[in-house]
Amino acid sequence: MGKEVSVQYPNNASADTKWLMDEVNAILERNRQRGNADWCGYDYDFTCPSFVTYPFQWFWDSCFHAISASHVDVQKGELEIKSLLKNQHPDGFVSHVTFWQRDAFEEMVSTYAIAFRNRYLSDEMQPPLLAEAVSAIASRGRGIEFINEVLPQVKAFYEWLHTVRNPYGDGLVRVVQPDETGIDHSPKWDGLMQIKKWTVDEFNAGWRRICDPYNAFNRNPKKMIELNHFVVADVMTNTIYIENLRVLADLCTQVGDTASAAKYIKRATNAKKSLIDLCWDEVDGLFFDAANKENIPLRINTFTSLMPLLLEDLDPIMAKALIEHITNPDEYWAPYPIPSVAMNEPTFMPATVGNILVWRGPTWINSNWYLARGLIRHGRTDLARIIANKSLELVRKHGFREYYNPITSEGHGAPDFSWSTILVDLFLITRNSDGS
Repeated sequence: MGKEVSVQYPNNASADTKWLMDEVNAILERNRQRGNADWCGYDYDFTCPSFVTYPFQWFWDSCFHAISASHVDVQKGELEIKSLLKNQHPDGFVSHVTFWQRDAFEEMVSTYAIAFRNRYLSDEMQPPLLAEAVSAIASRGRGIEFINEVLPQVKAFYEWLHTVRNPYGDGLVRVVQPDETGIDHSPKWDGLMQIKKWTVDEFNAGWRRICDPYNAFNRNPKKMIELNHFVVADVMTNTIYIENLRVLADLCTQVGDTASAAKYIKRATNAKKSLIDLCWDEVDGLFFDAANKENIPLRINTFTSLMPLLLEDLDPIMAKALIEHITNPDEYWAPYPIPSVAMNEPTFMPATVGNILVWRGPTWINSNWYLARGLIRHGRTDLARIIANKSLELVRKHGFREYYNPITSEGHGAPDFSWSTILVDLFLITRNSDGS
């Protein structure tokens, strides 16, 4: 066991802040996994999402964990990111799951519909918030020293996205199956997956219709895209990508790599233009995913349609439209905002389907974190604070759960769910007097 870390509270921290930071530290430590993996020879030290259902290391979960840890135990955050990057592929790819201790949890692996690069590494990506995680850790820890340690690998990952998942040259990343977006069961995918009934069996069949054909050519990236049956410019994935290219540029600037910084800013600018050109719907005032080479809009109103609010230079007219959707009590301004699907969508379900299918209505703390930050950037810190307070209420009532019913507040999914600890960052940024 490592040395117990005493949480250092901010000056004038409230009782709520102290309670939250203590709880976050406890969850991150409770779900911590440390050891040595025989299959690769590497030591690992990371926080799994939940021992009950997710005992392995997930990409975007780890990034959330690292950001949370930066507030309570920055060394833990450093170790999280370093473990995530230890099995990076030579081309820069980072698996969305690393099965460090697979043999100890073999029975769980069969429940995941995951393609494998090898027995211990998945062959899929997840939303690319790696640069944000590195920035948070560096800003509260060793600064430039830490940046220099991980920056080559971080840059290699974003180069992989640019070269392998930018097939049409417009600067946007494409995903090739639903779980690469992190929101596996969203109703956005029902049409592409040919789902007609909202059941677990129907979804599994739809997943196989998308993914099984990839096996014929060993999941070759170029050929997967050429199939043109699930090649999606996902709004959330690309918003996070644009944001992280800008953060990556800042990291490069901090270490004097101005040439790389300029390159990443240019890519972010191009990607933002393409996102607006392909995905903005002026009539509905929402962003919709663009599917396949025909750029077919997936016209389902989910929280991802709001995600470009995160971009601080988003056109004020667009930002105003997105905020109006957020504050609409028929759409997203639920008793416990922000539901993952608009409440007036026919597909909205405030809990799960079959206790398995998620992202079809429940509120999630990580999406609240992103959208609240967007609200702050566009002058609505008041709304962001309401979301932070409501999120804190969810956690006080039901603990750190995977997701919550936006109507009743009931917690669902995995207990002691580590990425919900991102609430600590949400809560602290909304407590700053200037809302920054």
